[in-house]
Amino acid sequence: MVVAKSVNRLGSIVKVLSPALLIFTSLSPQLLAQMPSEWKVSLEFPPADDRGAPERSAGGGTRGPSCVESGVLPVTALMPTRDNVGTTASTNPTLFFYVPKTIAKSAEFVVVDEQGKEVYLSSFPLAATGGIVKVHIPQSASLQVGKDFVWQFALICDGSDRSKDQFVRGTIRPIELSSDLKQKLQQASSPLEQAKLFAEARIWNETLAIVAELRNTYPTEWEQLLKSVGLEALAAEPIVDSSTAEKSQLVIGNN
Repeated sequence: MVVAKSVNRLGSIVKVLSPALLIFTSLSPQLLAQMPSEWKVSLEFPPADDRGAPERSAGGGTRGPSCVESGVLPVTALMPTRDNVGTTASTNPTLFFYVPKTIAKSAEFVVVDEQGKEVYLSSFPLAATGGIVKVHIPQSASLQVGKDFVWQFALICDGSDRSKDQFVRGTIRPIELSSDLKQKLQQASSPLEQAKLFAEARIWNETLAIVAELRNTYPTEWEQLLKSVGLEALAAEPIVDSSTAEKSQLVIGNN
């Protein structure tokens, strides 16, 4: 969840993840309607052993005036580790990023494979008020299971000088779900119970996606989940779906 200090393109930067278990499940309106309002689930993500990883801090490509006010929370990836490493059950995951109030008019999201080849690139306008932005990787740019992909989310502070970008960078790996976890998910009595199972298996993306969709009904669980990974300061921020305002996409393709 740290904002990196380097150029705006990822190039060949690649990190290696450890294998894990995963799956994705969608929440239908019928499932949401069936959930009793008093139903509660303890949602705490297991702590990561990332001691020594960089601290979450504001930054950008160069020193000088920023498109984000000083003293506010920086651009932040909603990820469970300080170095933004995570796994997902989906080959088309949705990632979440906090964007502070900014004068930047647009953002860019890019994904590269293990060879440093771009597989997805998109840009979209930003709301000046800030909030949590959802960025979805479409089916046309499906990520390969068992492979590591490096992503970067950047605020374009000055389109003529991309070294002024404010950005955050991390790694994600789509992985297979164990048959045991699949069965438990199918037998779960509610979406929140599924979220708990994902959390127990250290499956962050699906845990977060489910709880984010339910946050208006279950705000305590949303706050509890974010607090468990040190992101409690973002719990009250609104969520914005970037797909509704996406300006351009470039799908490079992957092998």
